[in-house]
Amino acid sequence: MFWAYRNILPDHLGQDPLRRPLWQAWARHHRRAGGENLTDRIPEQVVGPLLSWAMRSVDDFADDGLAARAERDAIDARPPVGPDLTTALAELLDDFRRRHPLPAAPARLASARRGEPFPSTSYLARFLGYPVHRLDEARPRQMIAEAVGDVGVDTDCPLAHAPQGLLEDRPWLERISYYDVARLERLLLVSCWIVIAYLSGMRDSEIKHLKRGCLSVQQAPDGHIYRHRLASLAFKGEDIHGAEATWIVTAPVARAIAVLERFQPQDQPYLLAPAPSTRRRSTFPVPNSNTTNKDIAFLISWITAYCGNRGRLDGIPLERGRLPRLTTRQFLRTLGWFIARRPGGAIAGALQYRHQCIQMFEGYAGTSDSGFRDEVEAEHALARGQLLAEMGADEDRPMLAGPAGAETEVRLAEFARHTVFDGQVVTDEARLRRIMARHDPHVYLGTFVTCVYNPALCRTSNPGDGQPVLADCQPLACRNTALTPANRQALNGHLTKLEEAMANRDALAPYARHRLEEQRRETAAFLARHAPETAE
Repeated sequence: MFWAYRNILPDHLGQDPLRRPLWQAWARHHRRAGGENLTDRIPEQVVGPLLSWAMRSVDDFADDGLAARAERDAIDARPPVGPDLTTALAELLDDFRRRHPLPAAPARLASARRGEPFPSTSYLARFLGYPVHRLDEARPRQMIAEAVGDVGVDTDCPLAHAPQGLLEDRPWLERISYYDVARLERLLLVSCWIVIAYLSGMRDSEIKHLKRGCLSVQQAPDGHIYRHRLASLAFKGEDIHGAEATWIVTAPVARAIAVLERFQPQDQPYLLAPAPSTRRRSTFPVPNSNTTNKDIAFLISWITAYCGNRGRLDGIPLERGRLPRLTTRQFLRTLGWFIARRPGGAIAGALQYRHQCIQMFEGYAGTSDSGFRDEVEAEHALARGQLLAEMGADEDRPMLAGPAGAETEVRLAEFARHTVFDGQVVTDEARLRRIMARHDPHVYLGTFVTCVYNPALCRTSNPGDGQPVLADCQPLACRNTALTPANRQALNGHLTKLEEAMANRDALAPYARHRLEEQRRETAAFLARHAPETAE
């Protein structure tokens, strides 16, 4: 509580107590029942296509949705074409006779008449700028019936705007109906929310407080944008008014913000406010989380129907025979899980999780106030525990080599005493988290080396942190280093690249040539000293 209210206390805490090692140890033994994040993550086979379609909506379909809305709004705002309704209606019907059938009423009304399409008098009335009841008069009804006999009724009520967005080099829609604009608005708004939520590390309340002008950029002298900053309010650990915070985001989030600023009218400050045409009884300027959950379900249903009607295979898969039901809370939890488990994996086929994590951690998402870094670190620890438990249970795996190879085997055997029972590895995540909190072997698997952490032998870490600083590690000269077969393979690959670079040594600057030669020599000597046959 002292930490939560630090901004209004005269003698306030300077650091979150739970970030200090002593308090972390206390918290492990006095953990509240609700302290563990029990939110389900979104399965990979669901979040992948969902994010892909959301980004398509932002990047490829947004212009069509906004153009269709502008045309619809212009029709709704039309003043009366002329003082004589009969003359204006006759001219409009003659125009339809020359070009295409009369626009149809919404499908839900046609179904009430046994599926037979009939002309949309409400659309015709809006187009003429007259109240719809004027077309129910005898003479207008007769004129419309004669036009139906001449050219028939269309299957929809298409707008003049022809969709320009492409999906595999073809327009994503054949045409846009006047009555579908509200759905497109809803799809576009929730798509922007998904892109921002999953690619920024922001919570729902933080996204809902985004306002016009919240995005700023940093540019190089040549105009290249190298950083996007997003300003909003943070509420985790704060009072009800929140605190100003800044997130570092990527270009897709910036594009979603640009779409939202075009989506909202100039007098609406909140970017996630409902569309102006939406009828809402709430006094709040933005929708609550339950409404957003329904919008996410609506987007998933639309994607499923769209893919099914066109025979596409990139839709949202069913879960237990039904479409997945997602909540706003799951996106941050899922992002943290993927950053920890798939650091080299791609987000929607384009963005790297590792790059995403580095950028997000530069802003508020990387602070102790946010809590997101803690979630990612907890997922890292769980993933490491699962992998180490599997290694400890595998009696046929090769022995680890390197200066700390023997120590690694001792730690893995001790860890296996707590994680392996009757030859089976603990699979329950909650149980494994508790085991890691009490019996962490402090073995950190990396690409080139495995760190068997001993603070007394580590030159780069802060002993109070309880873990190494792998970014500053010098593994070739460290006694905490062990080698798995995968590590040896990665080092051999790196050595091959060094030798290829040295093959063209005459083209290198003297200093670069010296450093590459030194690195090649050190790497080769390290691999020779710790060959697999000397691991025992």
